[in-house]
Amino acid sequence: MRRLAVLVLMTPLFVACATSQALPRGTACDRGQLWACNEWGDQLLQDGDRSQAEDAFVRACDGGSERGCLALGRLRIADGNLAGAEAPLVTVYENDSEEGALALAELYEARGGPDHARAAAKLRHEAPALDKPPFDFAMQYRIGAWRPTADLALNIQPMAFLDRRLSIGTNLAYTSLGVSEWNGFVGYQHFARSWLVPYGRVMMGTATRYSRDPGFNVGAEVGAKLAWSYIGHVNVAAGMSQASGGYMSVGVGLNGIFVLLALLHVR
Repeated sequence: MRRLAVLVLMTPLFVACATSQALPRGTACDRGQLWACNEWGDQLLQDGDRSQAEDAFVRACDGGSERGCLALGRLRIADGNLAGAEAPLVTVYENDSEEGALALAELYEARGGPDHARAAAKLRHEAPALDKPPFDFAMQYRIGAWRPTADLALNIQPMAFLDRRLSIGTNLAYTSLGVSEWNGFVGYQHFARSWLVPYGRVMMGTATRYSRDPGFNVGAEVGAKLAWSYIGHVNVAAGMSQASGGYMSVGVGLNGIFVLLALLHVR
């Protein structure tokens, strides 16, 4: 009898422990906490309650959660609700999200037809370049050049330039003696992954008296960037120019907006 009494007393505690994970999330979601709506939706999906999960993701998406909109769109695609999936996925895509672009491409492919196939292909081409800065400032150090040389470059790469595949810009190289070359350049970059971007560029400009060969200057450079979303990148490259000779370089680039804001703050 004593054991039975203990079991009866402990049963409500076991039930409370079993339900304590879901209830706080639902309550927090009701209070407008978007992270809780997303976690609650994930838990409901694991429990097999797709209808309630959709409601949780709707709340998160309506509140402005990109994660909630993405989860909502994917859930509706899986359930065959292609019309309902489009709006939340467009919202994510318009926030320059690679995942949103790929999910929207999946939606268009599911709809079928040549127009939707073209739209899906365009989205897949855009996807890895979406969350990159439209322009950046990069500082490189050239190793093995005529003299140890630093290179400061402005790289302009808006989505209008073949989804950031083309770039234009200018670079200024200088040694301990002074500015050695000043060029304009045009380049092409390939998004092998959203984080791995091989590139090549050709340069043309002028070499000063502090260079190896003063006068008209031409050069070329190939390399690869390790991109970090909107923040910037690090890169390694090999190149040559009349002003500097052959060189290897390592460098870092920062989103141009961040650099300009920092300069304004300093002033």
